[in-house]
Amino acid sequence: MGWEEVDEGWGARARDWAYLFETGWWPEFDEVLRVAGVGEGTRHLDVCCGSGLAVQMADRRGATVHGLDASDRLLAVARARTPDGDIRHGDMHALPWDDGSFDVVSSFRGIWGTNDQAVVEAARMLRPGGAFAVTFFPVDDPAPWDQWWSSITCLSDHELAVGAALGSIADEGRIEEMCEAAGLEPGGRRSIHFEVEVPDLEDFVRASLSAGPTWKAIEERGQDDVEESLRRDFTPLWDEKVGLRIGVAVEYLIATKPA
Repeated sequence: MGWEEVDEGWGARARDWAYLFETGWWPEFDEVLRVAGVGEGTRHLDVCCGSGLAVQMADRRGATVHGLDASDRLLAVARARTPDGDIRHGDMHALPWDDGSFDVVSSFRGIWGTNDQAVVEAARMLRPGGAFAVTFFPVDDPAPWDQWWSSITCLSDHELAVGAALGSIADEGRIEEMCEAAGLEPGGRRSIHFEVEVPDLEDFVRASLSAGPTWKAIEERGQDDVEESLRRDFTPLWDEKVGLRIGVAVEYLIATKPA
C-alpha cells in the first residue's frame, strides 16, 4: 500500500477509529510524551498522527504541536481536536518541514520495520540534542491483545509476509539499527503495560473494523468472518460488571540526535 492509498483503509471509518479505538491507547501516549520531555514550549511533531489524540495531549502539555498523516479523513478529526496545531497531509518518508525544526519527534506504532527512510526523515527534523520517540508491539512480551492480530489475520502469503516485515521493527537490534543508520543514538527499550477498556463487545468489534490491518483482512476474508472471529476470540474476556478489559504490552525507544 502506497502512502497515497492509506486513507482507503484507515479513513473509511475515521470517527470509529478516533472515538472508539484510539482513545483506549492514551496511557501509551501519556508515558512516552512525558519521558520524551514534551512540555511547555516544546516544538513537537507526531508522525503518522492519525486522528490526533497524541497531538492533542502534547498541546495540553504546553507544546507547540505539529502532525502528519496520510489519511485526510483522520486528519479532519485531528484538526478539529487541535485547531491551532500545524497538521498536514503527507508522506512520512518526505516530511514537509525544515531541517532541525523540532525538539521531539514521535511516532506511535506508525513507523514499522520497512520504514527506514521515515526514521531518516525524523532525524532530519530534529535539532541537535533533540529526541525521537517510537513505539511498537514487542515480540517477546505476551499480552491478551496479541489475540487481536490472530483474529484479523489475512490469508494470502503476500499479506502474511508484509505483516512479518512490518513487525520486524521489534526484532532484536532492528529499531536500534534504524536509528543508528539515521545518525541517532538509541537509548534502551522500555515497556508499557495497560488495559484497553471497552464497555461492550459489539463496540469492540465496531472499533476493530476501523483499523487499517482489519480492512485488509476484510478484503480477503469478508467482514462477516472477521467480525465472528473477533466475537469468538474476545468473548472469554467479557465481564458483565466491568465490560471488556484487554491487557496490552507496548515497547518504545527514545533516541537522541548528537549535539
